[in-house]
Amino acid sequence: MLDACPDIEAYYLVDPWRNLDDWNKPLNYSDLEAALEETRSRLAKHKNRCIYLRGTTTEVADQLPQLDFAYIDGDHTLRGITLDLLRIWPKIREGGAVGGDDFSPTIWQHKRKYEPTMVFPFAVHFAEGVGRPITALPNKQFLLENSGSFHFSDPSGQYADTEIGTQLRSPLARKIFG
Repeated sequence: MLDACPDIEAYYLVDPWRNLDDWNKPLNYSDLEAALEETRSRLAKHKNRCIYLRGTTTEVADQLPQLDFAYIDGDHTLRGITLDLLRIWPKIREGGAVGGDDFSPTIWQHKRKYEPTMVFPFAVHFAEGVGRPITALPNKQFLLENSGSFHFSDPSGQYADTEIGTQLRSPLARKIFG
């Protein structure tokens, strides 16, 4: 992205790059130093524009300035996406946007030993709460715009139901979880 967008003045990377005791999701390793170093290496030619904030969104959000755009690929649990959106949204300028990953039409994105993935539907409910439009994008992505009024755009038609109960009562859920 930085190669394609030379006008980006500052590129903030927010990540704990450490194991989180209260995060029951894949990729929560005990040592993430190698991941941090790989990230730094990949972005080395843009090091003058990259600002690394090591911590959770809650821990470092106060260090962020007003932003034109933020991209969230973090904790998919209900707690995680709630904290991420509540802390990042006030940093987004009018006319800016928040994009995000793991906007899966099913809460059962991971195996049973992990918490359900709640980015969808929570991001839709959050958008309604702040009165802003949200769009489901390809590859389980979303875009929440800080302009206009609430509506949920789902060009793919995959996100028909924002009710959690429907997924909890589905035949597949009953088969997996009893």
